[in-house]
Amino acid sequence: MITTTPNVEGKHISKYCGVVAGKVILSTDMFKDMFAGIRS
Repeated sequence: MITTTPNVEGKHISKYCGVVAGKVILSTDMFKDMFAGIRS
């Protein structure tokens, strides 16, 4: 089981990986397409 919480009731934590981070790059065209879909 993989979780983002510091503990899980009734379970033993066998490995703590520390802080995990990620990056997302969004283009302006994505927002145009998203709002065009909302409008229609």
